[in-house]
Amino acid sequence: MGLIEGVDVVFYGVCNMNRSVAFYEGVLGLDLSRRAGNDWAQFTVGGTEIGLFGELATTPHQGGAVVTFLTSDLRALEAALEAAGVKKDPIEDMGGALSMEFLDPDDNRLVAVEMQG
Repeated sequence: MGLIEGVDVVFYGVCNMNRSVAFYEGVLGLDLSRRAGNDWAQFTVGGTEIGLFGELATTPHQGGAVVTFLTSDLRALEAALEAAGVKKDPIEDMGGALSMEFLDPDDNRLVAVEMQG
C-alpha cells in the first residue's frame, strides 16, 4: 500500500463565506455538510468533500487545484449558471464528453463534465 490512501477534501479560499455558500449550495445544489462560521464550510458531493476557507481580505491566488464535477445534464447546469449570472465558457465537445469551465464568486475555476455514450 502507498503512503497516500485517498483524498480527504479539496478546498478553495474565499472572500465572502455567505456569498460562496449561497453559490455552492444554492446555484450548484451541493449539500452543506459542515459550517464553522466564516472560517470553514464543507460540502459532500459524490463521496468527495469540497471545502471553503476564509474569509480572505483579497481575491484568492489563481491556479492550483481545479474541481471537476460530473453531471448528467450539462445544458441544465449551463442554464442554472446563466440564470445566476455566473461567468462561464461555452460548452466544449471533447469527443466522448461535453465540458464547461466556470468561476465561483471568488473567481476560482471549476469544470463540469457530462460523459457521452
